[in-house]
Amino acid sequence: MSVWDAIKDAFVQCFILLGCFFAWKVQPGTKNELRSAQVILAQSFGLRGDKPGISNEALTKVVADLWRCYHLPLVLQWEIADCLPGVHKAGVIRRHRTEGEYLDTHEVLAQSREICKKGWTKAIVVAHPDHMWRVVRVAENVGFHAIPADVQDIPYDPQSSQSWTRSKMCFIPREIAARLLYFMKGWL
Repeated sequence: MSVWDAIKDAFVQCFILLGCFFAWKVQPGTKNELRSAQVILAQSFGLRGDKPGISNEALTKVVADLWRCYHLPLVLQWEIADCLPGVHKAGVIRRHRTEGEYLDTHEVLAQSREICKKGWTKAIVVAHPDHMWRVVRVAENVGFHAIPADVQDIPYDPQSSQSWTRSKMCFIPREIAARLLYFMKGWL
């Protein structure tokens, strides 16, 4: 590696590290970008026991609208997939591949990538707006060209079983910690 390449790499890493603290708004893809996609990927956000909760219901509406508009294969986390009965899914991610491990953002996207080995690399990404930056970074890290959906109106669920997804005040500190962990693991 040349000195110039090392400097560029260090600059990129610094930019990503700064994003861990300061990047909260992700620009949605343009209509042309969305039209060029090959698959729709969706990450859930909280849940209410074994029910999806209002955040996932709102994410499901975004997925359904995109599907009706673009007729793309769907690869969904189970909380969203279960809200779309009767709609064919190319893949549903229900659990971590390692027994007993938490199904996190990286694992969902790694499994999505395996499902999409049919050549689907351009993906419309659906996630809660405050989760979107990390989802896009991880999606690109595992090999997708991520096109963020417009998710600005997705709410928090004050009754979520996952306390960190109940409000912005609960989520942002945990999200910063998760971003730093993902940065250290090389997942961003």
